[in-house]
Amino acid sequence: MVKIKDMCLKKTPNVKKDFLRTALSKCLEILESKSGSIFLFDDSRNELVLKAIDGNGIERSLIGLRQSLDKGIAGFVASQRKPLLVADITKHHLHNQQRFKHYDTNSFLSAPLVAEDRLIGVININQKSLQQPFTPQDLKLLSAVSDYIAMTIYNSEAVKGLKETLKPQGNGAEDSITKFASLGKLASGIAHELNNPLDGVIRYINLSLGCLAEEGIVREYLLESKKGLNRMVKIIRSLLDFTHSHSLSPKSLDINKVINDSLDMIRHHIVSNDIKVEKELGSNLPFIEDRGLKLVFTNLLKNSCEVLPRGGKIKITSTSNNSFVEMRFSDNGPGVPTEVRDRIFEPFFTTKEMGKGSGLGLAICCSIIQRYGGRIVLEKKNEKGATFIIRLPIKDNQTKAKLNKDRE
Repeated sequence: MVKIKDMCLKKTPNVKKDFLRTALSKCLEILESKSGSIFLFDDSRNELVLKAIDGNGIERSLIGLRQSLDKGIAGFVASQRKPLLVADITKHHLHNQQRFKHYDTNSFLSAPLVAEDRLIGVININQKSLQQPFTPQDLKLLSAVSDYIAMTIYNSEAVKGLKETLKPQGNGAEDSITKFASLGKLASGIAHELNNPLDGVIRYINLSLGCLAEEGIVREYLLESKKGLNRMVKIIRSLLDFTHSHSLSPKSLDINKVINDSLDMIRHHIVSNDIKVEKELGSNLPFIEDRGLKLVFTNLLKNSCEVLPRGGKIKITSTSNNSFVEMRFSDNGPGVPTEVRDRIFEPFFTTKEMGKGSGLGLAICCSIIQRYGGRIVLEKKNEKGATFIIRLPIKDNQTKAKLNKDRE
């Protein structure tokens, strides 16, 4: 029999059909059953929609079938949000609203898919392979697995929302202020909700490791668990950084000072790896509003420090003209492979080893620069190394005068 831990299914941001089919198939295998279905809840119409179906003799054309919450066993389970075991469907009060003629048995299981107090859908399991009625133990097992499925769908939808919000839009900064503010609140909520329990779990793992004097399989399992948890911590820190950058007070910044402050933030990386830093900073640059620029610079510099060999070099320049301010961050590291250049600003995309990066750093940089109505690009060149170019528009002379007045 398949164990619940084997339900490590492929998760995709838009809850693709293959995930639902695989989840249903695993449930049937676990419960030794022949057929079943998964409905997802459409809250815009307060209806269940059939999204996955499995079993001999069941028509695939039923996919997309809609059912209101006041009809049928699935609707009843969804509205009550409680799992249900039906020993004999012919004796159930909702029998007349069900089509059970093609089933070999009359027993039936149904469980709601609920995550964070939100109705996600319903999963139904029928036709026990041995033609016996389902048991209360079967219902408990389905309820446990349904929690996993619901949370997977819930989390994947959250990831989809994060990706869509961070995706380059090209409509300027002002068009996305509301969207960024909403995402900032979402990120902050997720991060703070996860931070405390994660801290406790890691603490207990460390205590457990301290009690194990010898090497063994238990220590190996704990160490692997700790690696995964530490990766989650890094992602949460990235989300908190992102949230912080959305709650900044409206003030103007000296770009060159922000560059120097960012270098101070990663000074330990620079010194410990004997990295040489060369600066060519322009004079009389216009001030820029504070929309998280320090986080952009720090992320770029940290990325360079992580890939540079000992004794490597970073060069930073800043210039301006009547239209824009430009900053360049260059290093003489291995560069970015051609095949991934078009994806480096995608949320959650990373070329680093598992546990070494969240894939949010450059995506957050991109979203911050978009708030200025600016652009950040990776310069195309054949030689080794990488150069990121940031251009921020200077709105007009009035804005320049105002910002320079703040300077005084």
